[in-house]
Amino acid sequence: MFRTVLLLLVLLLPLETALAQECGPSCPACSGNSQGALLEKGSLVVSGLLIPTGEEERGVLSARYGILKWLDAGVGYTVMARKPIWSLRFQALEEQKDSWKPAILVGTGSVQTGGADQSVYVQGSKAFEPSRNFSIRASGGAAMLMPELEKVYGLAGLTANLFQRFSLFATFDGRSFHEGASVTPADWLTISAMLIESRHLAASIILEWVITGRAK
Repeated sequence: MFRTVLLLLVLLLPLETALAQECGPSCPACSGNSQGALLEKGSLVVSGLLIPTGEEERGVLSARYGILKWLDAGVGYTVMARKPIWSLRFQALEEQKDSWKPAILVGTGSVQTGGADQSVYVQGSKAFEPSRNFSIRASGGAAMLMPELEKVYGLAGLTANLFQRFSLFATFDGRSFHEGASVTPADWLTISAMLIESRHLAASIILEWVITGRAK
């Protein structure tokens, strides 16, 4: 009930439609993965993003932990801006794997790779598995910069997984696309190459450990 009430409060805030964010919550720079899904309970993800030709940021270091089945949190540091970033996400509604119903995430965090702004956002995420070796996860939502909460920024993401080891992904933040591909040579390691804003070549390394037992 608490999670549902908080979700409704966010959705009922006064809004003014607008565009533009550098990087949405599904970008590896902010979330540690490109899928927009909540981390599993007990999972620790440490990621590093390098953007050699970035105009506003050249690198982001971050860590995220799955605190509960419906809650994860992350902290990070922007190398060029020299500012900390942090985020908190909770799952207001759980994804129904056997139906069309998506997971609904509500979060707050810094969503720009070039600074330490803070936003609140709502994002839906749903996985589809046409076959054993192929799956797709789609996400979409909206974010608002704090403390004004006067403008809405569109968010969208799509990830295609092949043989559980290879992925192609793209995210949209209301102004720019970020595209990439990743390979997972081991369960604890993911290496990605991407284009930030479709023009800045970047690379990321994501390490994952299970600190405590995963929720069943």
